[in-house]
Amino acid sequence: MSDRRDFLGLAVAATAVAAVPAGSAPPQLPAAAAAGGSVRRISRIQLQSPETMPELFRWLEPLRPGAAQSNLFRSLANCPDILRAFIPMADMVRAGEGIDPRLRELAIIMVCQTIGTSYEHGRHWNMALKAEVGREKLQALWDFESSNLFAPVEKAVLRLARDASRAPNQISESVWNDVQQSLGDRQSLALLFSIGWYNMTGRLTGALQLQDEPGFARL
Repeated sequence: MSDRRDFLGLAVAATAVAAVPAGSAPPQLPAAAAAGGSVRRISRIQLQSPETMPELFRWLEPLRPGAAQSNLFRSLANCPDILRAFIPMADMVRAGEGIDPRLRELAIIMVCQTIGTSYEHGRHWNMALKAEVGREKLQALWDFESSNLFAPVEKAVLRLARDASRAPNQISESVWNDVQQSLGDRQSLALLFSIGWYNMTGRLTGALQLQDEPGFARL
């Protein structure tokens, strides 16, 4: 069984468009020297805050109560106009035209595993559990093709999320048709938006080597 099944040791998938050895480990963040020992750098760019950008965070707080100071938003605050557009678009993508949230979260986690990014993975692992996706199913996600834990529609969604994250132009007719026949045009497109959105945020947070906030824990 692949060590990617529970994503504790994140492995980067080998794909047609990225020559990454199968089973390779993610890059480790360099430790920054500091008085009293070494500390882990939490981002490659400055993280903004209510102290540095008070007006922007006053706008953000009611839209993301309790999460406005997540490292993702503190990073995006370096580009205020992008952050202001990011929030409503994220809300629309998450709504997903009524897609079953369990399918959405399975797709997002598959995106994270396929492209090899951990920041979004931890959050959506927790969201999947809260949406009542079974832990055993999450642990078997990477090996879904050979697992009897997944319904046909779940396998169809996972194939699309995996293949769209690897090489979008190479998605087969059968992979697309299985999703379209189950979800219809509207929700199939909305699912692609979710897959594309988390490819974007996963690649952004990965390139920034963004780390979890203090106190964050995967359930």
